[in-house]
Amino acid sequence: MIGSSTLPPLVLDMEKLATAVSLILAPQLYGGFIAYVLWVHYRAGGHEALLVLLLTQTILPLLPILIDTARGKIDIFVTERKKRWKYYILTLLSYVVGLVYIVDKGLWIYFPFYASYMAIAAVMALITLKWKISVHTAGIAGPTTALVYLVGLEKAYLYLLLIPVAWARYRLKAHTVSQLVAGALLATVLTVVICGATVSQ
Repeated sequence: MIGSSTLPPLVLDMEKLATAVSLILAPQLYGGFIAYVLWVHYRAGGHEALLVLLLTQTILPLLPILIDTARGKIDIFVTERKKRWKYYILTLLSYVVGLVYIVDKGLWIYFPFYASYMAIAAVMALITLKWKISVHTAGIAGPTTALVYLVGLEKAYLYLLLIPVAWARYRLKAHTVSQLVAGALLATVLTVVICGATVSQ
């Protein structure tokens, strides 16, 4: 095995770039970004709703990963498939908190957003028991689809983020092409189905 010190500078730079892309476009951060864009569009619930959106979409799902990474239990990407179920469950619980809040406040515009996120997290948690489907591509495709459905096609350009994300995860050997494609397709289909069912209500 070639040590990192013997690799050409360009290869090392590509590895660093892929890592940076994976971190910047992490599902938890992107979910919070989409939540913010949705909130800016509708302003439903005021700043309290924004706080809850960011808390349940980004902070609470990401916090356990950061804590366990700092303790040396996992790496920041939770590379080991068998360790991922715990973070899926904690993420689902965070979404439940957000869902309870928006239902209690009657902020139904956010309901399809949370419902689709919960479905994606639940299905991917089950798949992860046997196969390492890509959380990163799902984390771009699902939120983007929800935003396009709720706001409009003018936000469809955000799908382009799938290109650097897929490249980065493949470059880092985190996923195969089929795992990357499956994550994006699963999240897109589930989001379309759930948004279609809930928005029309």
